[in-house]
Amino acid sequence: MKATSSFRQPEYLTNNDVPHHRIRCPVHGFIRYSENERKIIDHWIFRRLRHIRQLALTDLVYPGATHTRFEHCLGVMELASRAFDQLAATRGALLEWNLKKVAELNQEPLAIARQLVRLAGLLHDVGHACFSHAAETVIHEGGGHESFTFKLVEEKEFLGNELDKAYFAGFSGLLGKLLRGGAVMPPQLKVLKDLVSGEMDADRSDYLQRDSHHCGVEYGRFDHRRMVQCLDLHEADGGALEIALHRDGIHTFEALILARYQMNTQVYYHRIRRIYDYYLCQYFAEKGREAFDSADKILNQTDIQAMATILQEAEKGQGGHGKWAARIRDRNHHRVVHETGEDANAMDLKHSGKLLEKLRENFPEVDFIPDVASQSIHRLLLPEDTEATGLVALPLIESSGESHYLGSRSHILRRIPRRFQVARIFSDIARDNAELLRTIRSFALDEYRKLGGQS
Repeated sequence: MKATSSFRQPEYLTNNDVPHHRIRCPVHGFIRYSENERKIIDHWIFRRLRHIRQLALTDLVYPGATHTRFEHCLGVMELASRAFDQLAATRGALLEWNLKKVAELNQEPLAIARQLVRLAGLLHDVGHACFSHAAETVIHEGGGHESFTFKLVEEKEFLGNELDKAYFAGFSGLLGKLLRGGAVMPPQLKVLKDLVSGEMDADRSDYLQRDSHHCGVEYGRFDHRRMVQCLDLHEADGGALEIALHRDGIHTFEALILARYQMNTQVYYHRIRRIYDYYLCQYFAEKGREAFDSADKILNQTDIQAMATILQEAEKGQGGHGKWAARIRDRNHHRVVHETGEDANAMDLKHSGKLLEKLRENFPEVDFIPDVASQSIHRLLLPEDTEATGLVALPLIESSGESHYLGSRSHILRRIPRRFQVARIFSDIARDNAELLRTIRSFALDEYRKLGGQS
């Protein structure tokens, strides 16, 4: 019989792991960190995140959006720690029993686990290149920043040696497995990974609120403190542990999903934000792979250095990438002439593609750029789903102790689209040519309706 009673908070691994230091955060108040964590925070690989903006060129839409990956990573560490401490306080014995199955955690399971969670939150974005997500598919050769993050954490020449010296031999490899997830990660660590990157994780909880704060909008705000207090653990079939939510937290979780939906529609995939992401991709693609063909080149390039180069090349008009640099410098962007609703389906995308052909045929002197913005909002299993592949049945714990999956109890989640998707067509029309812009927009609307589409 496994104990599930309350448990004391774990001791710290060493005196150097006690969070004596603190830093102010505009979202969470004081964020505390230890001497060992300070060594990682002050390392030049992490320190460079001070000069990489969280939202790339979004300040061209929301001028306050100049915050950085540095403060976001500190925030994720703080929120992940609060969530872990909540589970340790209420389900510590069960959590300890689960973690002891991992050889590296056998002696001090909760203390090591807490440190893993904190470092996973701190370093989850350390692999971001300049301008964060905006051009990462170009910079990271068709992938994202995650693989580069794993490399920086695990390999000795980057952060691996520092992590092993600060904690214990093999810590960097264990942390790398936690960040990677999947088959390489011991299954007992899934509860820790989900605190940092899951359906109600510290990453989303921080960036939704932080981005709202700096953009000056309210869409991303929700009661994250209440959600942390309602975290629980659930034993699935076979004895595996998974993160669960107490029934009292259902409304704040619904608010998290709604915040995610609204921030995607209003901020992350704003039409002007999207066109400048396109310019960045085109700029770096035309510069060529040699600009980012090694780890050192990626690490040595921050937003400050990249923007200085963009401004210089915009002035000189150097190469094919100079025209994209000039557009960024002058805020001279293409205008939207067609836009679907926020839940565009396959037929909407097909109609938009046919409309693009008609626009190019009837206005050959105008440059048109198609764009499809798409983002998953949640992966929760709902009652109407016919199969559960790729979906998460998030456990909801009733006051009686009985468990259900959250999607079966939430009427709101059934009404929030799982995916935000919108198709747009941008046109290169000068600011002072309002008449042509109206003409093309009117033509696009009429033709789209003829095709059977609804804007």
